[in-house]
Amino acid sequence: MAWTPLPEVVESLVETPQPKEFVLDPAKTAICIVDMQNYFCMHGNQRAFDVIEGNKRLLEKARAAGAKVLYVQSVRWPESPNWTVYHRKLTLLPGTKDVEIVADIAPMPGEPVIQKWSHDVWAWYGMEAVLEKEGIVAGEWTVLVTGVSAASCAEAAAFGFANRLYRTLIPLDCTAAGIEQEARTFSHYQSRGYNHIMDFTLSTMVSFESTVATGAPLEVAAAV
Repeated sequence: MAWTPLPEVVESLVETPQPKEFVLDPAKTAICIVDMQNYFCMHGNQRAFDVIEGNKRLLEKARAAGAKVLYVQSVRWPESPNWTVYHRKLTLLPGTKDVEIVADIAPMPGEPVIQKWSHDVWAWYGMEAVLEKEGIVAGEWTVLVTGVSAASCAEAAAFGFANRLYRTLIPLDCTAAGIEQEARTFSHYQSRGYNHIMDFTLSTMVSFESTVATGAPLEVAAAV
């Protein structure tokens, strides 16, 4: 059978995800906050601004429980191919206020900030090095991925964790893009290739419970 080209327009219905309640072991949980920077959140992108509150709520819970907190920060050097080859607008220059993490959720001393020079943090060695240093092990740890854009940089981070076999949770009130972009992205997470390892929650539906006191393993799964 000959290959058939796509039609000019494809319309589809996308089922949006339903968030679940999760009780997580803080000793095996990390929060990865992606690109929650002034440039993206404070320059008129209302949906990106609106998820600051959810990130703050989740971050406070994680810190209080002793979970790991990681930050991803987008920067672009003046010699980057973005400008020299592809002639994009010069933005996200190191040392500028634009690249600073939003003040309400700024990193605390000791919390790693992993810089990246494209949309994909996994294209650079920094993330792998931090995970190794912090003892965040695939197959054992849960990572909650937040930030912007839900359909590019945060998406690349989330798929990177899932593809490396970390249980990956998306707190819906902590990540943003355009509504249609979010729906398309989240439909990918719900596909058969990923729905065994990716799921959805809200900052208000996440709690932490240590297993140290009882010694019993904590089920990292939605509460029934």
